[in-house]
Amino acid sequence: EHIMRTLILATAVALGATTAAQAALPDYPSPGSFNLADYSFTAVADGDVIAYFGGHTAGYTNWLRLEVNGVDTGLEGLNNQTSVLGQSFNFGAVNAGDTLVFKIRVANTGEYFYSKQSLNPDGLTHIYSANYAGGDWGIPAGVYVGFEDLYGGGDRDYDDLRFVFTNVGGGEVAVPEPATWAMLITGFGLIGMVARRRRMPASA
Repeated sequence: EHIMRTLILATAVALGATTAAQAALPDYPSPGSFNLADYSFTAVADGDVIAYFGGHTAGYTNWLRLEVNGVDTGLEGLNNQTSVLGQSFNFGAVNAGDTLVFKIRVANTGEYFYSKQSLNPDGLTHIYSANYAGGDWGIPAGVYVGFEDLYGGGDRDYDDLRFVFTNVGGGEVAVPEPATWAMLITGFGLIGMVARRRRMPASA
């Protein structure tokens, strides 16, 4: 009985250690549905932006690239067909507050898909992003970005390509709900009416 208890305890400790070492990368919470969010990223501090490869489910060959303040760095790395889990790629130095746009080059089709929705050829969001606490394959804490690499959104689970970036801040851009837009428009209209009435001369 003592030996059995020791074995059970040892197994539990081993499982706990495995779980702690493999804290799962974030998953898109609504697979199969379009991600309607848009995203904006900036550099947190002066220093390097480093990308870590977190896996892929893509059949196509993709390369990761980075634009800083609208200019492509000219660097690309982490080919999904040859990179190993946890492998890193340094995109070089940036300054705090620089605008960052991540993109993939799909070697099979020649298309590019961006972390910024408005830059995509189909006008759709091609990523899902969330904060990541670190742990998988030695990847440190950072910002997780998962891509779809097909025009039209593919299977919409946003895990064709999975990366974690360090020295990066930002994320989902808040988009007002339709009801909020209606309230804002109504409010602006009322302000305009009040301003017009104040400007009108008093009748004799």
